Formats: sequence, structure tokens, C-alpha cells
Amino acid sequence: MATAVTVRERHSWRLVLLLVAAMIISFFDRGNLAVAAPVLAPQLGLPPWDLGLLLSAFFWTYAVSQIAAGWLVDRIEVRWVYAGGFLLWSLATLSTAAVGTFSGLLLMRLLLGLGESVAYPASSRILAAVIPEERRGLANSLVDLGARFGPALGTMCGALLVARFGWRPLFAITGGVALLWLIPWLTWAPRKLARAGGAPGQVGPNWAQLLRRRSVWGSCGGLCGANYAWYFLLSWLPSYLVRERHFSLNSVALWGAMPYVFMAISSISCGLLADRWISRGASPVRVRRGFLVTGLIMTAVLLPSTLLPRIEFAVAGLFMACLSFGIYASNLFSLTQTLAGPEAAGRWTGLQNACGNLAGIVSPVLTGWIVTRTGKFEIAFVAAGTACLLGACSFGFLIRVPNENREKAGRG
Repeated sequence: MATAVTVRERHSWRLVLLLVAAMIISFFDRGNLAVAAPVLAPQLGLPPWDLGLLLSAFFWTYAVSQIAAGWLVDRIEVRWVYAGGFLLWSLATLSTAAVGTFSGLLLMRLLLGLGESVAYPASSRILAAVIPEERRGLANSLVDLGARFGPALGTMCGALLVARFGWRPLFAITGGVALLWLIPWLTWAPRKLARAGGAPGQVGPNWAQLLRRRSVWGSCGGLCGANYAWYFLLSWLPSYLVRERHFSLNSVALWGAMPYVFMAISSISCGLLADRWISRGASPVRVRRGFLVTGLIMTAVLLPSTLLPRIEFAVAGLFMACLSFGIYASNLFSLTQTLAGPEAAGRWTGLQNACGNLAGIVSPVLTGWIVTRTGKFEIAFVAAGTACLLGACSFGFLIRVPNENREKAGRG
């Protein structure tokens, strides 16, 4: 049996940077279809309903595989689990360039979702083990930075590539170049993770104990509401800007990328602010939960402003809504890691993402149906804002500061 080793402090942040790079690639790849859709859909004769199915298909396997991925990263060397998933999703992206039918695109999206399902459970497991609580907000915000810059770069660079060369080179380039990430990962990633500051042999709560915790279901429901809005923007924002606001692809490259930049700025800032409060003695759960609830309520209020008739006001509303969403995103997985502990961080994150990403299945398809029936995006934006409000309620009312005795009994 391999000896468990704690990653040295001087290597921890290098590992964080690798996780950030992987998250950028992950969200770049999953957003490729949305960026290519304004050209790909007419070229292949795909109506909004079929396009919605393709945008949703990623989440069919992504959501279902989260629980297995969480179990794997808690039980097997995390570097091999992440490397296998990364290889699969990169090859799926690369292969998309060679298909030209609905069924072929559907298969590649399913494989992409299967591969990417390891990303968050593996990242959460690593950060819970190697980063102390008072620095975890920054570490998770940096990983979240990848989740925001991935779509930003994907929208900007992807739209320019599609406008100049067509949609196939977009998938070929992003899928092929991404494979280079595996070289530093297999060189630097830890073979085994010991519990940070604790006993190496401790295994943490089992599945039955996790499922009895109210906080688990609070985090699952909250993520589901937030993800509905997140994946609505990730899947349909380029099409909305082109179809309803009459942006060109070159304009989408800039204005479609900026919302994610605003998310990234607020995410990093609020992650640092949360760490500062916690280092001064504030309750980690109270602080991180407060950021989640505040961010989602603000997003729910601001998101419908995107429908204002004046384009400059609508774009400003979109930017402010995304800035608010970054407040929420800054502490999402930090809160999960605090509640779960290093031994259960992978499983809790996997279960949370499995439930939360059900919204990824519903959001693109429901939006496609709404746009098909109404010809507009108004109801879709209102639905996304409502989902954020429901997510805030789930985080706020179901997650409580853990009581040690109750948590040990599995009733927290």
C-alpha cells in the first residue's frame, strides 16, 4: 500500500494553478458548442429544440457520473482519476470536429460530460487536503476563476475562430492543445493525499451518514438553483446576443466574454474577504453561507434587467448580475469542504454536483422550448432569476452551523 504523504506547502499553490488551468480548459470545452451554435445550427439544419438537446446532453452524463467520480477520488490516486477524465474529455472535444450529424454531436457531448465529471470532486478533494481553512477561500476562488475565464476565453477566442475559419477548427484546436496539460499534471500531482492536519487513517462519514445531513441537501438544492442560471448563460448567451440583440460574432467575442470577467473579479475579491474574516475568528460556515445567499439574491434581482429595451442598460444589467453571481461562486466549494472535511470532500462534492447539475439538463432544453414557443428570451431570463432565489433559500434555511454531536450522529 502506498504511503500517504501530505503535499508540501511550497508545492500546494503550484498544484492550485494546475487545477485552475484544468478548469479553464474544462469550461472552454463545454462552452464550445454554445459559441459555435449561431453558425453550426443553421449549417446542420438544427432547430432550437435540437440545439437545446445537444446543449443539455453534456449534463446527462456529467450529472449522473458525479457520485461515482466523488467516490473514486476519495478511494483511488486522484492524479490518475483526473488524468483519465481529462484525456477522455479532450479526445471528445477533438473528435467533435470530425462529426456532422445530430447523433454524432450527441455522442461527443455525452463523452465530454463523462470525462469532465471528475473535475470538481477531484479539485475539492485536493484543496480540502492541502489548503488550510483560512486560505481555502482564495484557493477555491482561483479555481472558480478558471470556471469564469474558461467561458470568457472560449467566447472571445472561440467566436473569432468560428467567424474566420468555421466551427470545426474550434473543436480541433481546443481539443488537441488541451492534451499538453497532462504533462505537468502527471509530473506534479500527488500520488496520495493525507488528511491535512489529521490522522491519515481516518475515513470520514459513510454515504448513509452523509444522506442524513440536512446541510447536504441544502447545498444540493442551492447548487441546483444557481446552476440553472449559470448553465442558461453558458449555453444560450451567445445565441441570445446574436438572435435577439443582433450582435455580430465579432461583437459576441467581446461582449459575450465580459460577463465572465465580472464574475471572476468578484469571486476572487469575495474569496479573499471571506478568508480575512475567518482568520479573525468568524465562523467559516456563517461567513461562506452569507456570501452564497447574498450573491444569489442579488443575481435574482438583477438578471431580469438584461431585458431592458435600451441595449446599453441591458448589457450593464447583465454585467452587474454576473458580478453578483461571482459573490456566490467565491465560497461555494469552500463551504462544502468545510462541512464535509477532507475525508468526505470528494463524495459530498460529487453528490452535490450530481443534484446541482440536474439543472444543467433542464436549463438548456427548457430554454430551447421557451424560445421555440415564444420566439423570445424574456421568460427564460425570469426563470433563471427565480431559480437563483430558490437556491438562496435552500442555502439559507437548510445549512446551519454544525453542532459536533449532531454531526457525529449524522443528523446535522
